[in-house]
Amino acid sequence: MNTSISVKTADNVTLNGTHFAANNPKATVLLNPGTATKTTYYLPFVEFLVSQGFDVVVWNYRGFCESKTSQLKGCIYQYSDIGRFDMPAMIDKAKSINPTLPLYCVGHSAGGQQIGLAANYQKLDALVAVAVSAGYFGYMPTGYRIKANFFFRLFSPITGALFKYVPAKKMNFMEDLPVGFTREWSAWCREKQLFFSNKFYGKSIAEGTYKNFDIPTYVFTADDDEICTEQNVHNFWRNVTSKHPIAFKRYQSAQLPAKKVGHFGYFRKHNQAIWHDILTALNETHNAKQSSAI
Repeated sequence: MNTSISVKTADNVTLNGTHFAANNPKATVLLNPGTATKTTYYLPFVEFLVSQGFDVVVWNYRGFCESKTSQLKGCIYQYSDIGRFDMPAMIDKAKSINPTLPLYCVGHSAGGQQIGLAANYQKLDALVAVAVSAGYFGYMPTGYRIKANFFFRLFSPITGALFKYVPAKKMNFMEDLPVGFTREWSAWCREKQLFFSNKFYGKSIAEGTYKNFDIPTYVFTADDDEICTEQNVHNFWRNVTSKHPIAFKRYQSAQLPAKKVGHFGYFRKHNQAIWHDILTALNETHNAKQSSAI
């Protein structure tokens, strides 16, 4: 069974999503999507988790899919609004569905990258961070780096100035984007340390973000992910401190059935081996939590 859900953020933006209910759920999973990624992409994985006894909340950020505003032209959204406003609101909403059960988060790309910006992230009992890294342009493979630089340094500024929003969908890049949102995203990705750079940290990003990030964390990346190169993975997670060990698993794509993962292959059916590893991480944390409660 699935039910539509809606929540207001602290800055009065409405977010929409869907609650997928399991029979006798043991926990709730909040599935945070990648930036401008359609929710439908995650549905096979959602159904898998539900079949394993997890309630799942799948949703989207302000301006996208279910939460799309009627008018992006002149919209003042910023990229960091995802972590500062959207995620906290949906964490509270997901927790309210099953208040007595653990709440876990599976965050894809920005969905795991910005979770530390949420003031209430401690309400989560674990984070599974899929394809989460710094995303610095300079550490991307040459072909993808050229494409990313074209989009962020040329296409976005020019079309944003002309149309007051970035018409990315017409060019099959991704969903359309607000100008300020894209500008901040671009600025972060020009820095090796992303928002941990002293250009942002302690300024637009609160001092102490991701310090004492004390929830169990599992990080899944792949060697052919165009964004999560080894340098980018290292440069993000080196800035995260936690009393819990952060577990890393890096897939060799050639050893998987489809021989390909990339940045958007983790949740595709042909990579269900990854789904089972995510399930194992969730169950390990859940079992440990249940044992400690006895």
